[in-house]
Amino acid sequence: MKYAFYGIFFIFFSLIILPSIIVFGFNSHKTSSTSLSEVKLIDGGKLVKLDNLGNTNLYHTVNVFITNQNKIRKMDLEEYVKGVVAAEMPAEFEMEALKAQAVAARTYALSKEIALGGRGCELHPGADVCTDSEHCQAWQSEDELRQKWGGNFDKYYAKISQAVEDTKGLVLVYDDALIVPAYHAISGGKTENSEEVWHSKIPYLRSVVSPGEEVASKYKTTVVVSKEEFINKLKQKEPSLKLNSSNILNQVKDIEKTQAGHVKTLKIGNITFSGEEIREVFNLNSTNFSFEAQGNNIVITVIGYGHGVGMSQYGANALAKQGKKFDEILKYYYTGVEIVKIENLLKIQH
Repeated sequence: MKYAFYGIFFIFFSLIILPSIIVFGFNSHKTSSTSLSEVKLIDGGKLVKLDNLGNTNLYHTVNVFITNQNKIRKMDLEEYVKGVVAAEMPAEFEMEALKAQAVAARTYALSKEIALGGRGCELHPGADVCTDSEHCQAWQSEDELRQKWGGNFDKYYAKISQAVEDTKGLVLVYDDALIVPAYHAISGGKTENSEEVWHSKIPYLRSVVSPGEEVASKYKTTVVVSKEEFINKLKQKEPSLKLNSSNILNQVKDIEKTQAGHVKTLKIGNITFSGEEIREVFNLNSTNFSFEAQGNNIVITVIGYGHGVGMSQYGANALAKQGKKFDEILKYYYTGVEIVKIENLLKIQH
């Protein structure tokens, strides 16, 4: 009887239990809402299906909204990157700085690409990016560059084309996802942590010292306004402002700054403003500013140009002059990143 039971159990195990283990595994109760073919290629992006990426046109082209033409144009990615580098960085810069800019520009475009799970250009539906530097990245056509460079066009365009070709397909990734590679012209000596500017802590956008920027013509700028204009502009922003014109600077208090020296908030009269609001009101190059009274005027001294997060372009050029290669520059300004071919990123995800 005992042996008969064992025989029945063996048959039951062989025909029912064992196939179930092979097909479903020991954790057959465990389910997932994410398909194995779906991955996140972009930091903060949407899930995309890898089988949709077999068509390399998805990441070898980019849909660009050309602002001054008011239309979307599909471009070859590398040709687009040439126009971005030419518009965003002086062609006189060192080759390794131009290469670093090319990788950052390519990564930015792909991190926005809708087909890869990016948000696209929020201002222009259907476009991945636009050519408005205030919103996406600047870009210039060959005709625009001929006008800008004149007789130097052939030399400069060849130089930028070489920088793009030498870095073809290379992108910046963190935890196997494309980063959002913020960059700016001049940090003012130290870049910002992302949360100081955008209230979101991003691990690869950490503050670093950025020496050598002082050579930039816009490293230090000044804006001069009369005391009357100073008050009027602030009242246009906040009509309830109460500010005595006789001693304005004594009424500027509680200045809170970031670790890089940019103004986060300050109180003027009875109103607390953000540094960004003051930058907008007086059209300043950055939020690293200070006030000084000179006679009947207020002089605003500004250090740096841009938001200060990520790669400083003038800082990148300074590092290139010291002999740093483009990958060293990028890894200096973007903490913990890797530089890979976009095709290899897809293989990693597979």
